[in-house]
Amino acid sequence: MAEASKQRDDPAGTPASMIDRGRHICGQVVKGLNTLWKHHLAPALKNLKAAVAAETPPPPPDEPTERQEASAPFALPAQGYVFTFTVRATFTWTATGVRPDLLSWYARYFMPDAIRRVKRVAAEQARAFPAHRAGELEVSLRRALDEQDRPPWHYKRGRVHVACRPEVSVRLDERVRQILQPYSERLIKLECQNDLYTRRAQYAEQLNRRWKAIMDEFVDHPAPGEAEEAIKEELNQARRHLMEEEKAAAQWNKKLQRERRRHEGFDDFLNAIDIIPQRSPTQSDETSGQPGQPTAAEGRPASDSG
Repeated sequence: MAEASKQRDDPAGTPASMIDRGRHICGQVVKGLNTLWKHHLAPALKNLKAAVAAETPPPPPDEPTERQEASAPFALPAQGYVFTFTVRATFTWTATGVRPDLLSWYARYFMPDAIRRVKRVAAEQARAFPAHRAGELEVSLRRALDEQDRPPWHYKRGRVHVACRPEVSVRLDERVRQILQPYSERLIKLECQNDLYTRRAQYAEQLNRRWKAIMDEFVDHPAPGEAEEAIKEELNQARRHLMEEEKAAAQWNKKLQRERRRHEGFDDFLNAIDIIPQRSPTQSDETSGQPGQPTAAEGRPASDSG
């Protein structure tokens, strides 16, 4: 009875006071947790995410690309086996789901086979072109690669599939370039002069039409006195100018005809540079002192020689 009376007299022991005390304690705990998160845990988590992002490499792209050039250009004999063409090959490698560093490794790994394929097609093409037709050989070689080997070329190692597309460029033999240089310089000069005289002819034609309109106007509406004399003088000057232009054009035409006759046998000269008859590889070259047909090592397809 005494204990029950004591509980009734003590207000702190009532259920309502206990609930209020619990709420107060919970509020203090929540407030402390918020302070801990805001000032300690959140900055630490942010710094941790930044560190992980800095150390983790970005995911590889869907299809990375690696472009590599053959370590050295290769020389192929031109028609006649006296001069050569210099061929440069560049390869573009792609693979799906492979990191760029691994793709670079696969490109180096498969590069020798890709070079052999280009050499094989290029050797077949080069023997059909004279030594001064590098541009035509380049076009034909690119077409042959597209039609015969049909890139992209596919390579496989394990579960990795790699695709390759070749690109080629052809350069002249240095000796052939020295032969062609004076001819090309003259040709460029002639083309520039031709452009100059073409423009002059166009301007003369425009001037002729303009003065014709003026003369028609002068006939329909004659000018009096001094104005008539001035117009006649201008017409005479225009007539003399047109005659000079016609004379210059005629001289230029004669010069072109002379240049054409001088150079019309130039291609035949280059095609006839190889005056040594071609012989089979079994025949000896000792009597001529000049190379004949290439040896087996020189003439065999590039894919066999590596």
